Amino acid sequence: MKNYIILLFIMFIGASCSPTKIYFVRHAEKSLEIKNDPPLTPEGVARAEDLANTLKRKGIQRIYSTKTVRTASTAQPLAEELGIPIQFYSHDTMPRFLYTLLAGSETALVIGHSNTVLKMISELELTPSKKEIPDNEYDNLYIVSLKNRNSRSGYRLFLKETTYGKSSK
Repeated sequence: MKNYIILLFIMFIGASCSPTKIYFVRHAEKSLEIKNDPPLTPEGVARAEDLANTLKRKGIQRIYSTKTVRTASTAQPLAEELGIPIQFYSHDTMPRFLYTLLAGSETALVIGHSNTVLKMISELELTPSKKEIPDNEYDNLYIVSLKNRNSRSGYRLFLKETTYGKSSK
């Protein structure tokens, strides 16, 4: 019994030391034929599946999306795979939303738009390599790691930029 308690304590300490991660992506490929709240194209549906396959073993505990068809559809395969409901956020409450993400201890996926993903990362005082996401680019994956959450200095944030799925180029 004593060894079991020690093992649980070590697991707890190890879990609390591991960094929380927030994954940011732009929604997958959208239809250009429908102007108002377009759905995903077949390529976008495939990319949403690629996102689910990429992140399904990353410990995602929360999934956030704007209330558009394209962002929610990008989130849906991972939400179904993990049995996690999609939570919606609004652009007009972005600073408060980001603070909530930082204050939480859960690894999360945030799905946004070409004009909001980099803005959110910059709002966290991180500097992505791109100034904007081109209209035809859908494969960017930004990973923000939160470290030293309980230190006196507060959060230390680190940005990793990568891609997933079929190349947009």
